[in-house]
Amino acid sequence: MHRVDVLEILGKIAPEDLNKTILCLRGGGGITIDAIARTEEDYLIIRGREGGTNDEGRGFFVPYEEIIFIKMDRIVSVYEVKKMYGEKVEIPVSVFDAPVNGDQPADTKSAPLTPASSQSLDPAAIAKQNLLARIRAARSIASTTA
Repeated sequence: MHRVDVLEILGKIAPEDLNKTILCLRGGGGITIDAIARTEEDYLIIRGREGGTNDEGRGFFVPYEEIIFIKMDRIVSVYEVKKMYGEKVEIPVSVFDAPVNGDQPADTKSAPLTPASSQSLDPAAIAKQNLLARIRAARSIASTTA
């Protein structure tokens, strides 16, 4: 990637999501960003952690050319990506398009994503409901075949 591209993308990521952002490097490694210290002409200076290690707070001088892509290490909806780029946000139509952090527009009338008792858009709650539904379905199939 080029310097302009890297800085543009990092500038669109909310500060609270920066520590969930990974710079994926040409050699296959990754660096989880903790903080951006400086942006130089040819490289980025960050504090972070290498993927697969517990060594936090290390300093990295990362050449822009070594970055092949930037990854947000959490569930990201299409809604959020459009919002990051200033696009008009349409009504979410599925779990994958729905906002994750409760930033859904007030006029949205999407169907509930979880049972009526819980209108949470929390990814963990959705995953739990999906798992419970699969377990119930498997049990009902097992009881009818036994």
